[in-house]
Amino acid sequence: MGRLFWKFFLFFFLAQLTTALGVSAFVLFNVTNQTPSIDQSPMGQSLIDAAQSTLQLGGIQATKQLLSRWESQRLAHHVYVVDQGEQDLLNRKLDASWLDVAQQSIKSGTQENVAKVTLANQQSYLIFVVSSRPNRPRAGLPPPPGPEEGGRPSYFKRFGHSNALFKALAKFPMKGLLIGTLASALFAAILAWYFSKPIKTLRLAFEHAASGDLNISVADKMGSRKDELSDLGRHFDHMTSRLGAVLQGQTRLLHHVSHELRSPLARIHMALGLALQTPEKAENSLARIELEANRMDKMIGELLELSRFESGMVDLKKEDFLLNELLDMIVEDAAFEASNKRIRIALNAPQTVKISGQQDLMHRAIENVVRNAIKYAPNDSIVNIDCKSHSTSKPIEITITDQGSGVLETELEDIFKPFVRGHSGSQVVGHGVGLAITKQVIEAHGGKVWAANLKPHGFSVTMILPV
Repeated sequence: MGRLFWKFFLFFFLAQLTTALGVSAFVLFNVTNQTPSIDQSPMGQSLIDAAQSTLQLGGIQATKQLLSRWESQRLAHHVYVVDQGEQDLLNRKLDASWLDVAQQSIKSGTQENVAKVTLANQQSYLIFVVSSRPNRPRAGLPPPPGPEEGGRPSYFKRFGHSNALFKALAKFPMKGLLIGTLASALFAAILAWYFSKPIKTLRLAFEHAASGDLNISVADKMGSRKDELSDLGRHFDHMTSRLGAVLQGQTRLLHHVSHELRSPLARIHMALGLALQTPEKAENSLARIELEANRMDKMIGELLELSRFESGMVDLKKEDFLLNELLDMIVEDAAFEASNKRIRIALNAPQTVKISGQQDLMHRAIENVVRNAIKYAPNDSIVNIDCKSHSTSKPIEITITDQGSGVLETELEDIFKPFVRGHSGSQVVGHGVGLAITKQVIEAHGGKVWAANLKPHGFSVTMILPV
């Protein structure tokens, strides 16, 4: 589960929590601030019986004292004794709905939790109990009177119906539902905006990339968010930069290829012209044409090989072979070329070094470096090939050094790119593809390669190969 999951989870959790808190607050507010109503509990009936007996036996004064004592005790049940003029004995404020319910109860003949007392002086009093606690009617008691029975105003009067549907709707916590709905809508809108905005940004970026604009950047527009969408934006930027680099590389490659092919083609045309003008020199002209054709063939082969590596179309066929035997073959093949410049090739390698890879590709990669060293090394010098293997579990290090002038420090990274040659490259025949192929082969085998200048003079190329 990634960061995006937890953001979804937290948003939905907050929405549900807000809904629950809203409903709970609504219920709590209604319970704590409930309008007092006629009490129908056993406790209320007991209080009415006590007040009725006191009124009949002790009279008005005794009843007032009893009611005052109950009021001072701050009971949740308030007993009211109301005369014919609808005045309470303690002159407390009365709600008209209480009187309506009490009188309706007397008229209906149930007289549950309501009592009417007539004294000897023919004065009648209505006794009932009002409670601020939620009503919990006793079993068997009739429900509170509805509007058609003279009860207090309710939703039934507003709608004019008393069927079960409207009764259920009247009891439903509409305010709590409204709070929960608004909270859910708010958080859902925030959630939709939070995730739709970067997706829209990515969609527009893909449209720009599809139209050929690879300079578009998405990561900067993601803000400070840290989740899978921001990672996707960074990967998109990396993809477009890589595509841009590949397209630029192909453009440069096409430019260099056209330039490199133009030179031998020009020499071939020149040789053909000389052969036509001076037939006695046709043999030399044909030899020159063959040489240039072979160079073009070799360069095209190297370009095709490099293109296969860069496109990832090379499927390595690895096998175990002895590296020291491969190095012996390379030294033997390069010795003839080195003899023309009186260069000695010194090989320092263990007797047995076994590696896994495609032998012909590895031969070509190492041979390219050796031949480069012979090309740029001065006459009567030494080219060293050192192979180090510290243990059977550590990588193998191959270092090829020459005593040439090296390259500029700014060119050390670029010499492994196609058609890039050092500042002294114009003095030597070549087209700058060999080291690029070496780098692709070594990295395809899981290794690394780099170059360095030596002091006071010299140049080295180091290749690291996994065992």
